[in-house]
Amino acid sequence: MASISNAGKQQMKKLRISARKVLLAALTFCVTLLITVHVLITPSLQKVVVDKPLATSDNSKSAFHFIVSSDCTSYQRWETLTQFHSAQNVKQCGRFTWIVSGCLEEGSAHMGKGKGGANSDILTPTLLLAEVERHFPHFTVSHANETARAHHDCSELHPHVHFTPDYSDMRAFGGPFADGKRKRFFTNKQGKTLSGSYGNIYKFNNKPNGLHHWVLNFLDIDNRRDETIILNDPDFLFLTKFEFPDGVRVLPRKPAAAKYGLGTQFLDFDLEQICQRSPLQANKKCPFQSLTSSEVYQYYNVGAPYAIHIQDVLALSSRWKSLVPPTYDQYPLLYAEMFAYVMAAADLNLKHNLVKGLFTGCMTGNPKVKDDVQVALKKSATTYARLIETNPTGQDATGGGASSCFLPPFTPPPFFHYCARYSFETPYRGGEEKKDESEEEYHFFAKRRVEHGILDCAGESKAFEPFLSTTPQKIEANDPDWNVLAICAVVRAINLAKEKGCKASNANEEVA
Repeated sequence: MASISNAGKQQMKKLRISARKVLLAALTFCVTLLITVHVLITPSLQKVVVDKPLATSDNSKSAFHFIVSSDCTSYQRWETLTQFHSAQNVKQCGRFTWIVSGCLEEGSAHMGKGKGGANSDILTPTLLLAEVERHFPHFTVSHANETARAHHDCSELHPHVHFTPDYSDMRAFGGPFADGKRKRFFTNKQGKTLSGSYGNIYKFNNKPNGLHHWVLNFLDIDNRRDETIILNDPDFLFLTKFEFPDGVRVLPRKPAAAKYGLGTQFLDFDLEQICQRSPLQANKKCPFQSLTSSEVYQYYNVGAPYAIHIQDVLALSSRWKSLVPPTYDQYPLLYAEMFAYVMAAADLNLKHNLVKGLFTGCMTGNPKVKDDVQVALKKSATTYARLIETNPTGQDATGGGASSCFLPPFTPPPFFHYCARYSFETPYRGGEEKKDESEEEYHFFAKRRVEHGILDCAGESKAFEPFLSTTPQKIEANDPDWNVLAICAVVRAINLAKEKGCKASNANEEVA
């Protein structure tokens, strides 16, 4: 009888799991259908949103609304889930939305194998949502369960997922390259011709278009009008709680952003041609055509994280998305959408407060510290390097999350941007002169080397550790200690995400 009972329990468990998959597939089908309808009725939505009643909140901890925009690949899936876990680990307050662009249609799961960035798989909505549910069971989806968006518990994330079409095919936006046959190129001041590697498919065009697609839905459904939107990329981690420095405040028509070093290169583009392709007003110059270098460095030399008041997002995203195609046709390189953002902000006179210290990692310098804080930073780096040298897969080396890498009194910036390659050698000398290189090993992290199923629970649950090489590696920014801490942060963040996701998955199976 006992064996019959156990078999019955197993059968019931399978039925529950199958029912859950059916419900998830049904939900995804509804989302896909409604996305299509949403695109068709966009003009009517723009008329509706202005009539929504405004709502505000007295809870300042919930005034941030973090938005990450990504494609629908297994590569950016692990990045975004790891980011969400890092936010939850530091108990970041606010709301979280994941804008996902370009999923495959249901039933075409195998068509996207290896066809995404970093040779990743392009997913269907169902495949992506199944992972979101495993990590964050209380997630919500646009057009499906909108009322569940209100959530203010800082210790538990309830991420919201918003699917959009794919906007990466630049042939669809007209212009001289619409036939897909001509090759775009850019000639810089030195006379060097650059053609880039994206061709007709520029996935970063999904960011402004995805944001616009989301905000139309948000303004129609949600009556909050007091939030500050923090727009970020998937390869950012939370190191501490995000808060603005004293004196920085985002208000309507007063955005802020991290200070970048992209400079004024776009002022050498054919700005008149860009304006003619996408005029702000018919037969008039665009304001960005009159920008000076001084104004760019003072107000517009910006990048992620962007901090925009919700009341400005509709106009800014609309202008931003209209300027990417003509900008990309002249500058078919990585930063085309960032230069288009600057031009859009200038057209709308949205002068940014350029904020230093919002993040560390690539695209910015590492924080300059001294005295006891510098001692703590060096001790933090040395501690982790020695753990990797002695027991790289031990809990002390792999556990604790990104924030655990930094010993007091050193406090890192809120975000870490890990788009570069980081390395250090063992035995670790912290930049001191090497005496003997014969026994050295080199540990490094490169995000495109990470297995896209790194957060999976199947098989042996082995901790993720830095990649190993016997070949000397470049020290990013020539800063050994920060290279160690960069690797520590991302390795521990990935392991935390895997641990939490698998723990939640096991708990769900036990309940089922």
